[in-house]
Amino acid sequence: MTRVLLYSCGMELKDDTTYEDILFSELDSVKNRIKASTFERCEFVSCDFREAEFTDCRFTECIFQDSELSLVKFTQTGFTEIQFDRCKIVGVNWTTLDWKGITVVAPVEFCSCDISFSVFRGLRLPGLKVRNCKAREVDFVLCDLTGSEFVHSDLANTRFSSTKLNDCDFRESSNYIINPTENSVAGANFNFPDVLNLLSSFEIHIDKD
Repeated sequence: MTRVLLYSCGMELKDDTTYEDILFSELDSVKNRIKASTFERCEFVSCDFREAEFTDCRFTECIFQDSELSLVKFTQTGFTEIQFDRCKIVGVNWTTLDWKGITVVAPVEFCSCDISFSVFRGLRLPGLKVRNCKAREVDFVLCDLTGSEFVHSDLANTRFSSTKLNDCDFRESSNYIINPTENSVAGANFNFPDVLNLLSSFEIHIDKD
């Protein structure tokens, strides 16, 4: 990635502006409202977007690292090949984004992030990557997550119902409760003993001796 400009704290993002190949470092954008701007091949490092709102914006091939995005709003905003690394992204309603045209693979991935209390309900996000994340109380009801990865992630109280989880990778993930009679899990990968959580909805007793 070619970085031609450095935006540091004290600067503000503008509406109706195109940003290309820019590294934003320590940007303070708490509760800011940004409309109709485009970000291409940009990197956001140690930025603060808490309770900010992006409306009708476009992000393409962007990376967010060590940034705070809790309660951010992405209203009719489009993502293409977006990566979040070591970010806190708690309480985000991802259903408000513009997901039109997503047919092959999810355009977003999370690595070592906290995405707890997020809502993905009803979205088609095949190949979603949630790696080494804290993903507690997340809503994946009615989602198509075929071929997604949840490796090394904490899925405590995360909701799966009428969810397509075929060929998903849950190895080394923990605390998930998945009812195989309410979700599609063909071809999914699990580790022992966590795979026994799939039986919890049947109210049966398992002798571990």
